Amino acid sequence: MMSDHSEPIFNAPSTLRSKVWKTFGFFKKEGKLDKSEAVCKICRAAIKYTGSTTNLSTHISRRHASDVELDASTASTSSSTSSTITQFLTQSQLSYNSARAKSITMRVARFIAMDLRPYSVVENDGFRELLRELEPRYKIPSRQHFSETCIPELYKKTKTDLKAKLSSAERVAITTDAWTSRATDSYITITVHYVNLDWELASYVLQTRVFNESHTGKNIGALLKEACLEWNIEDKDPALVTDNARNMVVAGVEAEMSPHLFCFAHTLNLAAQKALHVTTATKVLGKVRRVVGFFHRNIAGAELLRQKQQQMALPSHKLINDVTTRWNSSHDMLERFLEQQSAVFATLMSRELRKGEDVSALTEGDLSNAEDMVKVMAPVKVITTVMCEDEQPTISLIAPFKAKLKNHFEATTEDTGLIKDMKKVFLEDFVKRYTNIEDLLCTASALDPRFKTLPFLSDRETERIFLSITDEATNLHDKKVEESHPSPSDIQEPDQRDPTSVQSSPVQVHEEPRGDCPPCKKRKSTALDQLFGETYVVRPSRSSREKVSEEILRYRERNLLPLNGNPLEWWRAQVDLPLLSDIAKRYLCIPATSVASERVFSTAGDIVSSQRSVLRGDHADQLIFLKKNLKKLEHK
Repeated sequence: MMSDHSEPIFNAPSTLRSKVWKTFGFFKKEGKLDKSEAVCKICRAAIKYTGSTTNLSTHISRRHASDVELDASTASTSSSTSSTITQFLTQSQLSYNSARAKSITMRVARFIAMDLRPYSVVENDGFRELLRELEPRYKIPSRQHFSETCIPELYKKTKTDLKAKLSSAERVAITTDAWTSRATDSYITITVHYVNLDWELASYVLQTRVFNESHTGKNIGALLKEACLEWNIEDKDPALVTDNARNMVVAGVEAEMSPHLFCFAHTLNLAAQKALHVTTATKVLGKVRRVVGFFHRNIAGAELLRQKQQQMALPSHKLINDVTTRWNSSHDMLERFLEQQSAVFATLMSRELRKGEDVSALTEGDLSNAEDMVKVMAPVKVITTVMCEDEQPTISLIAPFKAKLKNHFEATTEDTGLIKDMKKVFLEDFVKRYTNIEDLLCTASALDPRFKTLPFLSDRETERIFLSITDEATNLHDKKVEESHPSPSDIQEPDQRDPTSVQSSPVQVHEEPRGDCPPCKKRKSTALDQLFGETYVVRPSRSSREKVSEEILRYRERNLLPLNGNPLEWWRAQVDLPLLSDIAKRYLCIPATSVASERVFSTAGDIVSSQRSVLRGDHADQLIFLKKNLKKLEHK
């Protein structure tokens, strides 16, 4: 505590011989030295004095070390005291069961899960040194404690929280896909998607399990059934989204999941791959691939290309090499090559570059074909990008996108021979997809306020779709009413109940007229009845179908949502369309792609890495589950 600057400080008595008294003194109180507090002559800080100078010497060493030189004995005393404190803190370790130790251990477990750290991180010298600095009293448990106790406990708690979330879902959709780890173990990932009570699209990873059985449709179907039972979603009318593989087709049938939607991104990839395998297109891709490969292998060529880019004021972009299984990578390769063609050709023609192979064999015709290929496939790339976003309920986009692509790939008189061939091959493969679920896709689009006019259908087909929505919404409402108000036949009579529930003593029952309630007395006629009884008749309550029809009429009369709007946010605001909202929520929860499952592969690759290739399957499942779900569940 700082003292009043106007009050004088008096020297300590000569009997106090320590050198600290050259720096400290006392105030006077009622004419006498007040020895309860020593006062620093430099900063006028008042420090409690009980006969020991340890506190005073500590103050000098911390605050005025550069101004005052302590005697050896005082410095030794201060150093000894500091050493004693450090030793005390180090030796009095926290108990494993203490709240502080449990909290630190749990934070380390969360660090392992959320940052994809190997369990061995707790044995690393640098990590242990960090913990010692932060909390010397804490002794970190073994890696086995984290792998066998902490992470499983965190997984169990998070799994319980997710089950509670899923219990409120009216309908769910699941996606699934398979992948192989570095240790050649086969895994199958399952994700779940639903629209929550706040009209937000929620997506979670349910499980990533080792699946060393044969990947037949029957086996995968059985796995999907088991997953639904484990997560208590078998009564949520789960929809299924997979790729187009034959075993997945059979799996959907075996799992008895409907609708079974095939990944739209995968469908586009199949059709685009076939279009790019047209003979002329294959030759163009081969020539471009050879040039790109040369610059990837030749360090001098890559450096010279960078210099040419600077001289020509072109973006300093590297050339892209494609992956044969991803059509859009071939599109990206052509697009980047055309962007950099002037720098590429200038580099290849440079005398400074010694070429051991002929890589400049592209003709003007090849470049023209490359430009046409990029142009004709551009809408497919845009649609692929949009369909891979998680934020939007993408099933409602499939029908409009299908119509757009069918129109785009219709041959015209201006098309070159190459483009005509590519369009023909693309359409032949594309139009045969989704033929059995056209109504499902159109219904989803009709329930999306951006596309509710269904401009790609005739007026007759549009009315048929909305009539189908009326039927489905009516049936759904009647089913909910029936479940919430069971019929009298569903209620057991007293003589049908368990005998043990009957009262032991007989009860006298008086004869009463049977019925749901006692007979009511006839209501007396009033003056208003006599005046208006024949004119004003109480109308019977509207049927469910009438209510749904009125909601659909109001829905169709409202303005379209802009294309960049969020349909779920729009539906959240439509409080006067409760019956139609229920059916919209059932459709807009279904993703159009299985990208959610495929994205787990990259996370899994970070977990089942070369350093952890022997990680047990159940540990990998727990870590992937926590990485993908922990923060989501805590923030919702």
